[in-house]
Amino acid sequence: MESLHTSWFYAVWAVGSYLVGSLVVGDLICRAKGINIRTLGTGNPGAANIWREVGPQYGVSVFALDIVKGAAATLPLFILDMPTWFIAVAMLCLLAGQFFPLFFGFDGNTGMAAMFGATAGLIPLGAAIAVPVALGKFAITRNVGWSGGAFFATSWVAGGLLHDTFNVLHGSWWAVGAAILGGVMVFGKQVMQYKWMRGGSPTAFSGEPADTKRKRSAGENR
Repeated sequence: MESLHTSWFYAVWAVGSYLVGSLVVGDLICRAKGINIRTLGTGNPGAANIWREVGPQYGVSVFALDIVKGAAATLPLFILDMPTWFIAVAMLCLLAGQFFPLFFGFDGNTGMAAMFGATAGLIPLGAAIAVPVALGKFAITRNVGWSGGAFFATSWVAGGLLHDTFNVLHGSWWAVGAAILGGVMVFGKQVMQYKWMRGGSPTAFSGEPADTKRKRSAGENR
């Protein structure tokens, strides 16, 4: 695959990963139903808020499609045996799109489900092992944040140990480091976004508190 190791391929894939991240699935699905999810619940266009405010089937759909988005940005690169550093770049571009989407006024979501998918391209065995752990954690706690934490922690430990032991991925600890970086970014975005929403401070660089958004939207719809 020497023909893929060109600056053009790297540039196109990086930009494409950002644009894929910018497709905020939650917003798209809710708008198709005539719903502005930004004015409901936490105001976050993520799977958890959509599950609560729109319906479980829509929350599951958003969750699954966000995972597919994340995997689409990184897993093909792993299959093509591209350098770990570039898979990490694709992950960062994807998250940049999730956090600051071009198509939605640079006001995105926390990117947790997308990072689940992106982890599959960095430490695929770790991600596969982490899935049942995260599902079990969610079944017990019904808490998306704790379940996400269980997924990330399990994938980091299992992925690093298995890939290193069986030499599945050369330089696996770099891949684990990239996965840790992505997970930390997701949780950092989550903490800031929900802190702003609850405290009435600006949300996600939109310059407007979530509660103000809801009130303004309600006034406009009268």
